[in-house]
Amino acid sequence: LEPHIDEATMREHHLKHHKTYTDKLNAALAKLRSEPRTKHLAKMGIDALLQHLPDVDEPVRQTVRNAGGGYVNHDFFFRSMSPSGGGELAEGPLFDALRGAFGSFKQFQTRFSVAALEVFGSGWAWLIYDKSGRTVSVVQTANQDTPAMEADKVPLLGLDVWEHAYYLKHQSKRVNYISDFWEVVDWQQVAQRYLAASIAEDGAKAEL
Repeated sequence: LEPHIDEATMREHHLKHHKTYTDKLNAALAKLRSEPRTKHLAKMGIDALLQHLPDVDEPVRQTVRNAGGGYVNHDFFFRSMSPSGGGELAEGPLFDALRGAFGSFKQFQTRFSVAALEVFGSGWAWLIYDKSGRTVSVVQTANQDTPAMEADKVPLLGLDVWEHAYYLKHQSKRVNYISDFWEVVDWQQVAQRYLAASIAEDGAKAEL
């Protein structure tokens, strides 16, 4: 991802922060598995579990929310970038959806960049597919919350704007980090996510 996203940051991000979230999540899942009353929650898988947080007792609930969200978000984030990424999104279903929602691909990028820049403190900016409205939108989440905590929201692209994601290279210049992010976005991956989400929704509608 060099020179846009530096190796030192990615090593710190993956080997330290992501590992910490993974270890804490595994400990929380082990706790759930150890009790007959909550064993079924651990078998859900982390994506489904994050949609059933009210069923998890404290303090495990907060650990699942923070560490589980951190695990899911970072795995998603890392898979959204590629050394051969960046450039323009090819025409296709996602391109059409962005044009319909934002006016153009460039206007989408501007909206997303502003959302990322304006996240207060630590959090994320997202492009999501909303199943209920069958449209795409840009949203923010705080801390390690993920839009997928709501069953009708499907993340398509996410940008981590916690300082640990950019401070080594970009220091306090979040705007420069956001600009560099566009140079490594794997648009093929993002387009595939949109296609999968929209096709799945079409299939669900057809079954009704």
